[in-house]
Amino acid sequence: MTSDSWISVGRFLMVTAAMLAIVSAGLLFTAIDNDPVVVLPMSRDDPRTQAVHITGFMVGIMVAVLAGVAFFSGLASFFWSATLRRHELLEEILRKLPD
Repeated sequence: MTSDSWISVGRFLMVTAAMLAIVSAGLLFTAIDNDPVVVLPMSRDDPRTQAVHITGFMVGIMVAVLAGVAFFSGLASFFWSATLRRHELLEEILRKLPD
């Protein structure tokens, strides 16, 4: 693959990561206040209990992990593209050097 195609892959993965992050946030926020499991308050200052839907919460966590994988894969694609460009540039410079 060329360096330009790695940049395209990186852009696609970054967009995918952003969409997965939005979906994950939506899943996590909708999991709170659904009634299957009641979470007790962490401090005495806030005596309210919160209800958390465990299945939705875990799916949200998994989607967040996938968003992280897509994000770091996109970064790796950009890094690999830069490495390929640097390698091509060094080869070009070495070809132009007199023997």
